[in-house]
Amino acid sequence: MIADRQLSRDFWLHEIPCWELYTEAQADEAAEFAARVAQPIRHQFGRTDITSGRYWAAGCVPRTGSHAFGAMDLVVSGGRTKEAWKWGATALMPSGYIGRWIYEPTRYDETGRKIQGEHIHVAPREAMLAYNGDGRIQALEELEDGSTYVFLDWVGGTQANPYELDPLVVTASRGLPWWGALGILAAVVAAGAGGLRLRHS
Repeated sequence: MIADRQLSRDFWLHEIPCWELYTEAQADEAAEFAARVAQPIRHQFGRTDITSGRYWAAGCVPRTGSHAFGAMDLVVSGGRTKEAWKWGATALMPSGYIGRWIYEPTRYDETGRKIQGEHIHVAPREAMLAYNGDGRIQALEELEDGSTYVFLDWVGGTQANPYELDPLVVTASRGLPWWGALGILAAVVAAGAGGLRLRHS
């Protein structure tokens, strides 16, 4: 049986439902998930729970879809799950590790019975590629009627930083020749020209 281990600064393998069924390779994947996703959220927002991974928490039944390839669900305490989702869309997704970053609200059936708790569904890009070959990078919001709203969509699975930068100001200090300042500006412009574009949907 696999041994419990520390995945990141204060995330442990035993925090994932049915962790005892994980292989060593899956534990390594969980460590990367903790370092890239769960730990930053816990650091920013406090208590963060992994409520589902490769197995349903109830009965340790194997899950299908992207969960079978490493996707996980997160819940942030204090009713801050959606706030964390919005934060992560710009703070975590530019690395290109996450393929799907989906906010799923609490949902009820026609009798008023709760059928889904609020959570963030996180599918690493590698998990999506293994599941169905879809390498897009998207932040999505599931609406109460079951439809999906595309919050952010990175074109072609590229890695881009969605933050808008302040206008660049180049100044020349005393003693710097004007042609030196122009050379610096030309280098900055050339570097910026190779940047990637972000499409908002």
